[in-house]
Amino acid sequence: MSPSDPSASSAAPGPTPASSLSAHEDHLRALGLPMMLAPATRLRELLPRSAGFAVGLALLGVALAALDRSNDLAIEVMDRYDLTDVEAGGAGGAGADLPDDDTFWAELADAAEPIIELLALSIALAVVAPLLGWVVAKIARNVSRGAATALGLGSMLALVVVPVLTFTSANGPDLADTLLAAALVLVGTYLGAGSLLRWSARRVRLELGTMGPMVARVLPLVMLAVLFLFFSVELWQVMVALSWPRTFAVIGVILALTVLLVGITTRDDVRHELRERYSETPLRWTERANILLVPVLATLIQAALFATLVFAFFLFLGWTAVPETTEARWTQTPDNEPQGLMFGLPISVTLVRVALTLAAFSALNLAAAAASDAAHRARFVRPMIDEVVRGLDAREAYLVVRSRQARR
Repeated sequence: MSPSDPSASSAAPGPTPASSLSAHEDHLRALGLPMMLAPATRLRELLPRSAGFAVGLALLGVALAALDRSNDLAIEVMDRYDLTDVEAGGAGGAGADLPDDDTFWAELADAAEPIIELLALSIALAVVAPLLGWVVAKIARNVSRGAATALGLGSMLALVVVPVLTFTSANGPDLADTLLAAALVLVGTYLGAGSLLRWSARRVRLELGTMGPMVARVLPLVMLAVLFLFFSVELWQVMVALSWPRTFAVIGVILALTVLLVGITTRDDVRHELRERYSETPLRWTERANILLVPVLATLIQAALFATLVFAFFLFLGWTAVPETTEARWTQTPDNEPQGLMFGLPISVTLVRVALTLAAFSALNLAAAAASDAAHRARFVRPMIDEVVRGLDAREAYLVVRSRQARR
């Protein structure tokens, strides 16, 4: 196995045949394989495992309600004091007719106080929501099954009822919206979305720690392919004329090709591994999808991190090597036209579009290398296929322990 394999450095000792059934279930979830668990097990744990996410969403709904209410109050204050047309430093605007006496400004400050309080409450609740969800999820895993089920049921009721009660404006969610949100949470929990998200977060952390070998091997080759494109006048002329929707459409097409290439290549590797193994309990189609999803996600995480690095590189390169006068000559725009994304930011919109496009192209190039370069596959792809093998072994051990427990 490659020394740079993240899984090799992070793989905790798996459960033994003498371990409890719950230990095997937790091990499968840690490997990003929640669909390997029996459907009855996932159904039984549906409410307890959805409690944390439901509470977090309910509290986030309260935060959005506070934000919505502060916006309504701000509109009322602007209408009451005729501030709608006030412009900072605008000559002839309403600002010129504002009273200078202290009473007016004191009344305006009093009227703005609840707006500021609601904004602060909204921010605080949005920050606390994921923390509270994590705490509730931990509690649900460490109490009895009956208490965990009751906690999950209460959390789902909070998700359905609380946003409807807290929103005061007509554009807030109604009961149908919150019921749909609750249904999506239950479906996502049944499919193991939470386990996959936790696995993905761990994977991102591990990949960040082992990006060095990949960058040293792949980045020079990618630069040979895209560096001349960056200094191509035609590319800058195309990007300056593109709107943001069209830019994201171009990037979306490139990313779709990347996902397709990774999926097809990984599917062939996984099928080869499955053909070489025999199991008394054949894989369900959901298990096959899960066992394929893990290496696909791992490869896409690598590609996303690499594309982020390339994006930052080209932003820095454009900032240092392409002055405004050169960009104006390339894009045929006036020299005095504002080029910054925001006031004082020395990075143009066109540069960001160029860097985004080249970063997406770099991700596609990395996926192509994973499919065709034998050395790259041996160093970076094969360890992910080894994770598939470990997942299949973990499934077999889980089935043995589960059948043993069922016979008791």
